[in-house]
Amino acid sequence: MRCTILIGALLACALPDRGAAQDTPEAAAAAFGDAMRANDWATTARLMHPAALHQLKTLFEPIIEAAASEDLDVQVFGVHSSAEYLSTPDTVLFASFLQYVVTRENGIGEAMRTAVITPLGHVAQGPDTMLVVSRITVSVKGMTISQFDVMPFVYDQGRWWGILKADFTNMAAMLQQALGTRKS
Repeated sequence: MRCTILIGALLACALPDRGAAQDTPEAAAAAFGDAMRANDWATTARLMHPAALHQLKTLFEPIIEAAASEDLDVQVFGVHSSAEYLSTPDTVLFASFLQYVVTRENGIGEAMRTAVITPLGHVAQGPDTMLVVSRITVSVKGMTISQFDVMPFVYDQGRWWGILKADFTNMAAMLQQALGTRKS
C-alpha cells in the first residue's frame, strides 16, 4: 500500500515531454510513462510548466525555513541551507525532490522502471487546462498493480505542460500548518 501511495505522489508532481509529441494532453501523459521508466527526473523537471516548478519551491520554502534539522534540506532537495534552497533553480529542486521520493522507499525506483501509462481520455478543467485520466500499471516484487490517476496539464506557449495536482498542494499546506508556518 505504501508503494502505491508513493507512486501516486510521484504522478501528482511530474509530467514530462517528448518534444513535438506533446500536441495533445494524452500524448503528454504517454510521454510521462517513458520518463517514468527512465527515472529521468531532470528532464521531467525541465518539462513542467515554469509556474508549477516555482509553486513547488514556494510551497516548501516555509517548511525548509522552519525545519528543525538541516537533514530535510539535504535529504529532500540536496541543499544545505534555506539560503541555498532559495538560490537553487526551480528545476533542480524539483528533480531532487522526485529523486528523493523514488529512492526513499525500497523498490519504488524498480517499480517506476516498469510503469506503463495508458491515457484513456481527458476532461476540460478550463479552456487551457485538461485533466488526463490514465491507467497506470507497475510490477512490484512480481505482482502487477494497476490504478487510475488524473494528471493535470496546461496548454501554454504552443505545448502541453505538467502542473501540480491539488492533492500535492494540499499536502504541502498541511505540512506548513503542522510546522506552524504560513507563507504570506
